Amino acid sequence: MRTLCAILFISCSLPATAEMPLRSGRKPGETIPSFHVHAITGPLRDKTVCYVCRNGKRPVVMVLMRDLETHTATLFQGIDKIVDAHRADGLRCFGVLIDNQTARAIPRLQNLSFDSKLSVPLTVATELVCRPESQNIHRDATTTLVLYREQRVVQTIVFRDDELDAKRIAMTLQAVRELVDPDDDP
Repeated sequence: MRTLCAILFISCSLPATAEMPLRSGRKPGETIPSFHVHAITGPLRDKTVCYVCRNGKRPVVMVLMRDLETHTATLFQGIDKIVDAHRADGLRCFGVLIDNQTARAIPRLQNLSFDSKLSVPLTVATELVCRPESQNIHRDATTTLVLYREQRVVQTIVFRDDELDAKRIAMTLQAVRELVDPDDDP
């Protein structure tokens, strides 16, 4: 009973506007389960692909999105530059728009890729990818970045709707750089 009262007191004393950090994606150290996507852009466009399988043990940035936000293009442009600079080191990236209506997603991803001059492949997958046995994406997470190496999660970075801004993008890009050079100091 005392525990229940303490929990109620703590939860009632928290500000109503404070949001707890979201847990989305697999935990650090967990293995990335393979899954198939429909490639919309890139060399394998119009094919069903398992990028987790194709990328093997390389360092990878997987960007899972429930929607395309205002700063999504800026995020991808930054990641694209880092991938280009570290391609010889094996760094890869792919984006996945989670949408049960592929026909609706195709032009949105094509426009993002074309307008932003992106090299990274953009893909679409259904809500099945969000399930705990797959990528375990929280329903309130608009964008979940999963940084992994040797198919094991190194770090996840999660954004709710409208949280993706210039400051957070800069911090995210630093984490991507550290995925390739984990021993380098910033």
